[in-house]
Amino acid sequence: MAEQDYRVTLDGVDWRASFPFLKLFSAFGMAVQPGRLLLSLMLVLLLYLGGIAMDFVWGEQVYPNEVGAYVNKDAQEFDAWLTSMVETENAATTVFIKKDNIFNTLLNEQVSAFERMVVSATALDFGIRDLASGRGADSGGVIGALATMTVRTPGWLYAAHPGFMVLYLLYAFALTSLFGAAICRVAAMDACKREHISAFEGLRFGLDNWVQVMIAPLIPLGLVVLIRLVLALSGWVFFNLPGLDVLGAVLFGLMLLGGFIAAMLLIGFAFGVNLLTPGIAVEGTDAFDAVSRAYNYVVGRFWRYLAYTAVVIVYGAVTYLLIGLVVFCTIWITKACLSVGAVSEVTEGTTRLGAMLPDPQWGRLLPDADWENLSGLGTVAAALLMVWMKLLIAVLPAFAVSYYFNAQTWVYLLLRRSADLVEFDDVYVESDEVDGSAAQDKVEPAGTAEASE
Repeated sequence: MAEQDYRVTLDGVDWRASFPFLKLFSAFGMAVQPGRLLLSLMLVLLLYLGGIAMDFVWGEQVYPNEVGAYVNKDAQEFDAWLTSMVETENAATTVFIKKDNIFNTLLNEQVSAFERMVVSATALDFGIRDLASGRGADSGGVIGALATMTVRTPGWLYAAHPGFMVLYLLYAFALTSLFGAAICRVAAMDACKREHISAFEGLRFGLDNWVQVMIAPLIPLGLVVLIRLVLALSGWVFFNLPGLDVLGAVLFGLMLLGGFIAAMLLIGFAFGVNLLTPGIAVEGTDAFDAVSRAYNYVVGRFWRYLAYTAVVIVYGAVTYLLIGLVVFCTIWITKACLSVGAVSEVTEGTTRLGAMLPDPQWGRLLPDADWENLSGLGTVAAALLMVWMKLLIAVLPAFAVSYYFNAQTWVYLLLRRSADLVEFDDVYVESDEVDGSAAQDKVEPAGTAEASE
């Protein structure tokens, strides 16, 4: 008997259901939503204004090429270099050393490193070869740029201006925790429930969970500090007097164990810190549970985490350049159209508008106004134009912040689904009034929900 043929018609494939990692590409559309972009813009402006205010109080304190001296010298050499610069400045009678503000220098260094990271990511240059060859923080590509942003520049700030660093770090940490929780909450409700809650509701969630969000990254760092204190005390007790050093040598295995635990805590923190705020926003949990989940997901799904992170970085770099192109074209078209009618000249070949607002350049969207050829009301008008320009250009870092929190929310959800078999629609939901009384509805904790096959 001949076998009967069966034909199957395939109407379509749900690619995102078949390949869940494709959900990462929805981070761009989520990041440009007005509510999330507004929250990010508020965060960027508050961080900028706070830094400018601190610059006003501290004054100009950064010597020329100070950051470069820190990078190219060891700690003792850098301290000697700073001392020599102070002595030169105090002894100088004819030479004037032009110094810069601390926050302005910090901002320029961070922006420059971020731009290098974007360019490297679009070229798929992660700097892995440099890192494997032992260059460490000197690695190029994405890794080198990240090392500059997270190690080198903060290291310079701590070595040269510790008071400024501590105060601004506390200010930035508090603001980022609040607005980060708000953005992640809005993103979580969008990703899991397809509900577009307002920026105000996100901020309310951030305020309610502000303390937990700030405590979460401090837990592993606090444990590392505690281990360091114990090891330092052990060194003072066992390795200063003859005889006790023998006992210290016997107990050295326990000391190595402490160092191992500290190393694992730091490595886990470096990789898992991005998941702490999304974890609280998705689960509505406390700081300790968020840390536990982050470490569990990074360790248990490490290669998956690295793959997701690589996709997020490359896709984020491409979309950042796209937003940059939109901003550049906006400025260029506006300036070109205004220039048709603004023909009044302040000098030969330079119009009044051209002096106030020079033509933008790719990579330098806000060139300085020609202040020398402006005076009186012209100076005021140029200053107002600069304010509007900075607000427009602030959309770029605002998008970067919004994209970061939205993308990390998706990374958390994907890792949770892989590790705990919890579907995307499981999210902590708040209910203010249910049948006339306040109540809260919380989904089953991750790991206890049964996964549908």
